[in-house]
Amino acid sequence: MEDRGQGSREGVSGTSPSDKDQDSTAKKPVSKTALIIGLLIVMVLAAAGVMYWLHGRHFVKTDDAYTTGHIHPISARVEGLVVKVLVSDNQVVKAGDVLVQLDPREYEIALQLAESNSEQARAQIAESEAAVEQANARKVSATANVEQAQAQVAQAEAQRVKAQADFDRVDQLMKLDNGAVSKTSVDQATAALADAQAAVTSAKANVSSVESLVAAAKSDITVAMADVQRAKATLKTNEAEVANAKLQLEFCNVVAPTDGRISKKTVEEGQQLSPGQSLMAVVPSDIWVIANLKETQLQDLKIGQEVEIEIDAIDGKTFRGKVDSVQAGSGSTFSLLPTDNATGNFTKIVQRVPVKIVFDPDSIRGYEDRLVPGLSVEPSIDLRTGSDQPIGEQ
Repeated sequence: MEDRGQGSREGVSGTSPSDKDQDSTAKKPVSKTALIIGLLIVMVLAAAGVMYWLHGRHFVKTDDAYTTGHIHPISARVEGLVVKVLVSDNQVVKAGDVLVQLDPREYEIALQLAESNSEQARAQIAESEAAVEQANARKVSATANVEQAQAQVAQAEAQRVKAQADFDRVDQLMKLDNGAVSKTSVDQATAALADAQAAVTSAKANVSSVESLVAAAKSDITVAMADVQRAKATLKTNEAEVANAKLQLEFCNVVAPTDGRISKKTVEEGQQLSPGQSLMAVVPSDIWVIANLKETQLQDLKIGQEVEIEIDAIDGKTFRGKVDSVQAGSGSTFSLLPTDNATGNFTKIVQRVPVKIVFDPDSIRGYEDRLVPGLSVEPSIDLRTGSDQPIGEQ
């Protein structure tokens, strides 16, 4: 009886074998390896947090950046046949160097024709000016003749007055005494008066004739001066044609607009070119970085802040630069199809704003030939440096 009671008490108050296995598993201690790994993870995270607080929070970084620069497209300004290409791909050129030569003969002929027309216009001017001088001489001579003719009129008028007085005296005597004056004297006085009156009429007619010569000379002067003006206008037009022909001839030599290296050359000898046709590009050595920063990274950005620049194409070299300016608008604003948030459903997207970063000249010395537009860049901007000039007051 006691045995059964004890057994029953053990069955009620005791634990089954499976319960004991579970308790042993739950109370099994954690291994040292797991503790070490967990501790290391915590230490790494803590160290990363400390490094960010001490150093990383003072820097703005992005991998959305690239090098860029001025690219000068070279194109033909006149139509023509390429007779010589004087440069090759990647060749270094100086401003003013001849890159391509076109056949100049057509433009040389046009220049000669324009110069010939100009010479003809100059000859016409000289001829018209000579006509003006001749007309002026005729005018002066005719004017002198008018004065002389007017003097003759005055003289003839004086003779007429005298003849009239003589005739009046003879006529008076005849009326007083018919025999006091001979018929011959009367006839002579009458004839003298008639001759004097005819002389006056002739002198006045001569004055009118000479005055008409003066008027004709003045008209000739006006015509000749108009010819001079027309010839001068023609000369001006011809000189403009000469200048244009010289310019067209000069355009037969395609020259480099600036120092740089030849890129994307497509022109070849024997090619027929049209005005505006692309031939090549000249890329100067002035290269800078465009970093597309998130709008949330612009808060502490200032002009002149120092930048560390890593370029994928030049491994192991860190270049220096500074923040130069910030574009007046996000990249999407100047895209081909700007986003219209007023239509459809709106989804907020963090925008990126292009920031121009210029290289420190001493930093890139010796690497100028390797810095070309389009290289991938990772800039790191030190927010603790730079001036107090806000980015909006560039």
